[in-house]
Amino acid sequence: MSADLYVITPGWTVQAPYVRTTLRRALELQSAQNVWSGTEHISNARGLLYDDALPDSGRWTLTKSQLATLHIALKWRRAKRGAWKKANTPPEVIAHYEEIEDAVTEAYRAACHAEGRYWM
Repeated sequence: MSADLYVITPGWTVQAPYVRTTLRRALELQSAQNVWSGTEHISNARGLLYDDALPDSGRWTLTKSQLATLHIALKWRRAKRGAWKKANTPPEVIAHYEEIEDAVTEAYRAACHAEGRYWM
């Protein structure tokens, strides 16, 4: 496991609660929907939730494994958002959600590229 750390800084107050809620929902639905394929991600998700690794303000310092866990959960959540029949969330808030999803994806992509693993 690499000791490299990656930093993500949420720009809006809605982003950290959104990510934490996403992790909670993914953990609750793990047995029914298989959000993650391994126990490492489940352990990471629990750690991120209960170790205060995702504060509302300030930087998040994450390992590549934690980034992967977040990336998978946020990708799952984005797919679920598209299936909502009635969305009560204002479009500008959805834009902030997508901004943090994209930031996590870009950080994870950069981590993979640094190892010589490229993906689209």
